[in-house]
Amino acid sequence: MKKLNVVILLAVVVTVGLILFNQFTQNFLQKSYQTLDIIKDIEKYEYKIDSDVLKSSFYLYYNYDELHLSIEKIEQSIEKLKTGHLSTFSHEKSLKVLHEYEKEFKKKIDAIHQFETVNSLIKNSQVYIPSLILRYIQLTEKVDFQYFLLLNRVLTSIFILKNSHDKTFLKELEEDIKQLKKFSFSDPKLEEFHTVLLSHLNVFIKNFPIYYQKLDYILQDSKDIYTINLLKETFIKETSQEMKIITAFSGGATFLFLSVLGYLAFLLVKLERSNRLLKKLQKNLELKMVTDELTGLPNRKAFFLKERNYKQPTLILINIDNFKHINDLYGSEFGDQLLVKLGSFIKKFVEQNSLDAEVFRLGADDFGVLYENLREKTEDIVKSLIKEIEEHTFIIKTQDNIDVEITINVSAGISYEKPLLEKADMVLKYVKRRREKYMVYSSELNLAKIIEDNLKIIGVIKYAVNNNRIKLYYQPIFNNKTEEVEKYECLVRIADPDGNIVSPNFFLPIAKESKYYSIITKTVVEKSFEKFRNTDVQFSINLSSEDMTDEEIVNYIYHILESEPEVAKRVTFEILESESIKNYDQIYVFVKNVKNLGAKIAIDDFGSGYSNYSHIVNLEPDYIKIDGSLIKQLPYDLYVQIIVSTIVDFSRKLGIRTVAEYVYNEDVYSMVKSMGIDYSQGYYLGKPSPHCCLQEGK
Repeated sequence: MKKLNVVILLAVVVTVGLILFNQFTQNFLQKSYQTLDIIKDIEKYEYKIDSDVLKSSFYLYYNYDELHLSIEKIEQSIEKLKTGHLSTFSHEKSLKVLHEYEKEFKKKIDAIHQFETVNSLIKNSQVYIPSLILRYIQLTEKVDFQYFLLLNRVLTSIFILKNSHDKTFLKELEEDIKQLKKFSFSDPKLEEFHTVLLSHLNVFIKNFPIYYQKLDYILQDSKDIYTINLLKETFIKETSQEMKIITAFSGGATFLFLSVLGYLAFLLVKLERSNRLLKKLQKNLELKMVTDELTGLPNRKAFFLKERNYKQPTLILINIDNFKHINDLYGSEFGDQLLVKLGSFIKKFVEQNSLDAEVFRLGADDFGVLYENLREKTEDIVKSLIKEIEEHTFIIKTQDNIDVEITINVSAGISYEKPLLEKADMVLKYVKRRREKYMVYSSELNLAKIIEDNLKIIGVIKYAVNNNRIKLYYQPIFNNKTEEVEKYECLVRIADPDGNIVSPNFFLPIAKESKYYSIITKTVVEKSFEKFRNTDVQFSINLSSEDMTDEEIVNYIYHILESEPEVAKRVTFEILESESIKNYDQIYVFVKNVKNLGAKIAIDDFGSGYSNYSHIVNLEPDYIKIDGSLIKQLPYDLYVQIIVSTIVDFSRKLGIRTVAEYVYNEDVYSMVKSMGIDYSQGYYLGKPSPHCCLQEGK
């Protein structure tokens, strides 16, 4: 008994010691994590500053408040670090690195202030110069074509300089300005316009080298980001050394504690663990049956069980738009974290709005809100929920421990009729096709008929794939100098069982949602190469962003280009530069690889409403196909002529050849040739046909 009392007393003493040591350890870890979080916040704001500076260089109008707020946040964080955990004797090296970082950051702030001043001057001139050029057209009764071309070249050079940051265009701009200075006008208003224009151009020329130098220093040459990374590494190393001491002491104390209490607690612990394990297994088994493992929300099975208990139910089915693109871009682990946060957000929305509702995860990126007796408020609830989700910024931590901010768009289908999920899913698909935000299921929508029609089209596509009924039509592309056919564009069609030719407008959107889309693309590539293999004729093939990010299609194209290098030299891949492209990195890699294999690249429908010049510069295409919406108005609209002239001049300076689409009459064709566009394509010259004249290779 005496021995037992001694053991118990010793156990109490060791336990008290462990509690005190545990409190010390927790306090140490808390301070260390807080310090590391502050350092990471500084790092995050550093990258945000760089991003904001870069945005301000591209956007004509930019609010610098966010930039200065980030600077203020970093300054506050530096003060916290100087007076916090880094002030202890064990972090002398980290504190020294912090002082170095503070010096470098002040240098960067000075550079930013100088950059803001110069950037404002340049933007002012950049905005004003185009309006001046338009004013020239208004002032003069007879346009001096040479002077007007110089104005367009100057405007193009300024645009390229500002957006590409390529100083090689500066000399060309200076030469053009010298040419402009040689002009003089007898008309006082024109002379005044000319003087004002030259003054703005001089402001741009004078300040652009300073602007470029400061931007280059802020984004590349400043040492602040390197120093903050060094601070993080130094702090982690010093903390690791402290943790080794704490861990060693903790191990010894724990070993002593376990040695003292081991025998005494063995049986009780074993029994308690057995009981806990049994209870946990039982609880987990029950929960797993009706709980989504990822989000912790009730699952599909739980929904069907709950649905039975509702007399007048309402189901709101919410789906993330383009969730596949998010997974492809950031990875499935990132996507899983987003699903967890979205589920929590929807649940919080229900709680904050005091809704007597239940939230479910019903599929991959499908969430459901189930309730009754609120039908008159349902549309208001859906609008509010969609608005709050789309305005919320979700912060996801990556594998590299970097916080990524992302916003998402969602769509919703609403059903009041059972089976709730089936009908909500039908109307949700309908909503997505129509690019709307939400809709209530109604039999008047005739969704079953739409689904039936889609299935028929899928049947035609399947028939065409399995019976070699994928057809190619060829439209000629004329060289405007020789006025002869130089190449053909390959256009896909399919034949139904009755032999009718089906346009891609009817089957491609549905094919993209099925497994047949990649087969169609590969068949088009295969038949195009087969058609032109033994010829000297150039040809082009259309590719979508989905094609260029599909690993199977991309590898197939690489293989056929490597296998047939002679044909590869004559093929051009036409890509549509649009907002649908989510991952430009993959597009850049694809374009670079096919060009290395001998193929050429054309940007299709350029000028159709989404034309990003900086992406064009990065893609380095061989051709730009000017969209038909511009070409068809070319002879009749002066502003369209200015736009097309700018595109042609821009392309010529970059060594890119131009193609006019939608050449539908003689007036358009004549204007296209007079403006120096290299090629023409359209019904006036030749309609798509299953036949084309081919010259056999020699």
